[in-house]
Order: sequence, then structure tokens, then C-alpha cells
Amino acid sequence: MTTFKNLNLKPALVQGLQELKYTTPTPIQADAIPLLLQGHDVVGQAETGSGKTAAYGLPLLNKVDPEQQQVQALVIVPTRELAVQVRQELKLFAKLITPNLKISAFYGGHAFSQERASLAHPPQVLVGTPGRLTDHLNRRTLELTNTALIVLDEADKLLEMGFQEELDQILGALPRKKQTVLFSATMPDEVKELIANSLKNPTFVKASANAIPDKVRLVGVKVDHNERQPVVTSLLKSIPYAGTVVFCNTRAEADKLAAHLQAQGLAAKPLHGGMEQPDRDKTMTLFRNKTTAILVATDLAARGLDIAALTTIVHYELPDDAAAYLHRSGRTGRAGKSGMVYTLASSRDEQQLRDWEQVRMDEWLSAKNIKETDAKPPVKSAPAFATIHISGGRKDKISPRDIVGALIAEAGLKADQIGKIEVQDRQSFVAVPEEQVTAIVTKLSSCKIKGRKYKVNLVA
Repeated sequence: MTTFKNLNLKPALVQGLQELKYTTPTPIQADAIPLLLQGHDVVGQAETGSGKTAAYGLPLLNKVDPEQQQVQALVIVPTRELAVQVRQELKLFAKLITPNLKISAFYGGHAFSQERASLAHPPQVLVGTPGRLTDHLNRRTLELTNTALIVLDEADKLLEMGFQEELDQILGALPRKKQTVLFSATMPDEVKELIANSLKNPTFVKASANAIPDKVRLVGVKVDHNERQPVVTSLLKSIPYAGTVVFCNTRAEADKLAAHLQAQGLAAKPLHGGMEQPDRDKTMTLFRNKTTAILVATDLAARGLDIAALTTIVHYELPDDAAAYLHRSGRTGRAGKSGMVYTLASSRDEQQLRDWEQVRMDEWLSAKNIKETDAKPPVKSAPAFATIHISGGRKDKISPRDIVGALIAEAGLKADQIGKIEVQDRQSFVAVPEEQVTAIVTKLSSCKIKGRKYKVNLVA
């Protein structure tokens, strides 16, 4: 059996993977990593949940030189959320290589001036969206002449979103001698043309055709179209709903359903492309912190939802095709964990699901029998944690350890009472016990963290 130990990765990378409890590579990782380490161009067809970020990320980190302060590897992704997600995952894998390794994410909605300033000491690894990367190229703030490896992640979505011109410009700014990697869930003609124009004699690897892991259970809920709102409310109240994403097809429907669920006492928030980037970032933070239990999301906004907090998927509306359904459903059941997928289906939707041969359904329920069939105790509406915002971050030399120290010394918390901490460039978020949040905000507002006072407030 293949293990990460015998894939010829640097010992520090293997050690980091062991600490993360990663021992056995997924099929796409076992196939792609040796090829990439040998320098081949690679095309991978892989759905969400197949482990593709590690499949290209580990060889990428294995190759970069921490002592060379230049952009050596570039990862292009379609959305802001995915840029943040990929950066976080690469940083997790790289933490034991060297403290000098810099991994940055450039994307719209993020201060351009901060990105430009950071390029005074360029990252070795840069993850970015096409629009922001071409913005830097046009302003001559980004130099890619020493980039030896380029990754096009979710190529089908990059082209679907109309980034062909931006990709052409970015690829034209790269040296002719480079290694190119392309991953895509599907292979439409546009992606095949991109492969033909951008890769040299690539080797093709493919994940298992079954995009939904075996440990994920899929349940269909038969419902009249006009009864979806009360049915999804009853469904959520009958299951442990913390870590649930409910998928809608439009921004308007996501807003409408989130408002309805909030009115029913459920900790839900919308997530879609019509929201300002800071609001999207805040919503994602609250979900990772488990302050928000339910996200009501559109497909585009959910592209970066590869997080441990996600346990349950609900298809409130059926997407247009089987690929989108599999992509949504594959957001749960990661890394061998179990997961649940519920699909609200009218009689027409039910027929559509049966027509999608690659989609399985383990069980069908009638909406009127939900409570009797699913007798798991509901999670209380109010989450155990509340999230506080601190107006300082990495650029202010604040680390998670500093925040933990302040919470213990000033607010009297114990280490096991402190939830997830996220330290960003100029702000930080931390989950704390909800019943103590007012006192905690007051105490942290009056004390110093790393020798300075910062504004502290509750994130609503």
C-alpha cells in the first residue's frame, strides 16, 4: 500500500503530514505526486473531496527554494474563497519546512496596496484569482519571470467564469520553460483547448468516478415545490444541524431562506457572490468558529468550502446538472469522515435524480415523516460560542498564542474554553463562550495585547 513516506517527499513534509494524521494518499495523490516530482506536466480530472490540493501542493512545496525570494510557484483559482482556502492548506502542509517560506493569496476585495507592499519581499508561493493577478501585471507590480511551476486549479470553472483573456495574459508573462499542472472536475472542449495550448505532453490522471465518498449517506426528501421552506425548517430542527450548508440556486433565494430560518430561531446566514467581500469573509469565519451553524449558499460562493466544520449538505433546490450536484455533495465526508446529504425533491426533481446515473440515493423519505424517521436530538438554536473581533493581526505581530494569553490572563478563561482563532493581516477573530462574551469584550478592550490596546467587539 502506498504511503506518503514512499512518495519521495522531503522528510519535513512527511513529518508535517504525520502530525496532521495524513498517512495514506488518496488515489489522485498517489498518481499525481510522483509524476509532478519528476517534472512532468500533469492534467488531473478530480472532483471535490479527492484531495487535489495536496496532489499538486505537496510537490510544489517540495520544489520551492525558501532562500530564493521570488515567486517560484503560482496557483490560479477561480474565486476569492478558494484562494484563501488553498493558501491556508498549503501553509498547513509547509509549516515544518522552514520559517522563511512565504505563501500569499491575492484576490479582489482585498487591499491592493497591502499586496503591492508585500511584494517588496515576494512570496515563494502565490495563490491568486485571474482578475487580481492581471491587475498586478498591468501595474508592473508583479514579476513572474522566475516562476517555474504554474497550477490552474478548477480550470472548468475558470473558463466558465470568463477568465480566458486573463489566463492568456498570465500565461504569457511566465517563462517558456516551466512545469504546468491543470486540475478540472470536468473536461469540456474549452478545457481541452486550454490543455492543448498550455501544457507540453501532459500525463493524465483521474480520480475515482464516484465523487461522493462511501461514508456519506444521501437521503431524498419528497416534497411539493411550494412546501420546501417549512419542510427544510422541520428537517433542520430534527437533526444535529451544526456545520450545515443549504444550497440554493440564486442569491435572492439564499437571502430569503436565511431570513426565514433566522426567524425560526436557527443560527443561519447567507453566503453568495452579491455580498461584499468583508461580509463573506466574516460569515465564513463565523461558520468555521461554529458561531453560525447554518450557511445558506449559492454554488459560486461555496467554491472554497473545504472545512472541517462542514458535516451536512442540504440541496434546497436541485442544480442544473449532475456534476454540480456531485460537487455540492462532495463538500462533506472529507478525509474519511462520515457525512449526510439531504435533497428536497419534487416529483419532477425525483425523476431528474434518477436520470443522473452517477448519483446514488440511499434512502427516500416523505416530508410528513421527517420527525418520526429522524429522531436524532436537535442541537439548540443558540450556538455555544460567540465570535469576537480584535482590530489587530499578523501585521501588528499578533499571534494566536498572544490572544490565548490575553484571554487566560485578563478574561480568566481556561485554554479548553477558547474556540477557533483566525489571525488575519490587520484583524483577528476568536470564538469564546457565548454566556461570557460581554465580560470578555470589556476586559480585552481595557487591556493590552503585545503592548498595545486594540478595539474589541462582538461579531453579530
